[in-house]
Amino acid sequence: MNEATTIKQCNNEIMDTISVNILNELAAVVEKPEEKIGLVERLFDKAAFSWSEFLFLGAILVAIYFLLQLLKWFLQVTQWFGNYRRIIQTSINSVLLVFEPIVVLLLSSAFIMLNPIYHGSILGLVVLFGFTHIRNYVHGRVIQTNSNLAIGREIQIGKLEGIINTIERLGLKIKTAKGLHYMSFAHIIEAGYVLISGDDISGYYQLKIIPKEPNSKINYERELMDALSAVPYLDWNHKPEISIEDDNQIIARVVVKDESHIYELMDLINEWNYSCKILK
Repeated sequence: MNEATTIKQCNNEIMDTISVNILNELAAVVEKPEEKIGLVERLFDKAAFSWSEFLFLGAILVAIYFLLQLLKWFLQVTQWFGNYRRIIQTSINSVLLVFEPIVVLLLSSAFIMLNPIYHGSILGLVVLFGFTHIRNYVHGRVIQTNSNLAIGREIQIGKLEGIINTIERLGLKIKTAKGLHYMSFAHIIEAGYVLISGDDISGYYQLKIIPKEPNSKINYERELMDALSAVPYLDWNHKPEISIEDDNQIIARVVVKDESHIYELMDLINEWNYSCKILK
């Protein structure tokens, strides 16, 4: 009897042990999904970049960008490097065309890595609400890979025909007989465009003109237009455009018959008691 009781007690202890083990295993199975979620959250919350690294990367990229812009400006306002000047200008423009979106992509990626969930959501909202501008920007990068597209080129977009006056990040300003028109790059892609002439319009230049003895009583726009009307170097198929800015600074957009004439025109303007330099 005692022996039977002992065996029964052993069996009960074994069953209790098995039951406890099974319950523990079930509890572990139930807890595992929570552990997995915790691991995922920790993975995404963990910053792959620190703020100091992000700021350092941003400073390096922005410094390179502004250095390229400074070189571009320097080549526009000087006549250094002689025959190689235009080749260097073209190379810098090509690098900037690609480098600028690369900077945006790298900084955006690094910003997301600081905090993937929150920063990714912020950039997602920026893309959502700024989609139109982003699309124009991307289309602009694509269109500008055509090296023939430049200020001074004659272009036709749909029924609009004129001269490219300014190339901006999101579109073109086109000068026509009726005035200045703005065309977004997205519209240009949709409508298509035709470059009327194979080469740049002969000698399109922007000049910065400053009176040597400023006088607020003088109408410089009319005075310069009257003086330019007698200049033989200008191509009057494209009427000069003159705008007055602050501090008596004058911006003149002119087309000369031959590029060599621009320096003769500048000498002539200097004789009229103005200082003159090329902006383009």
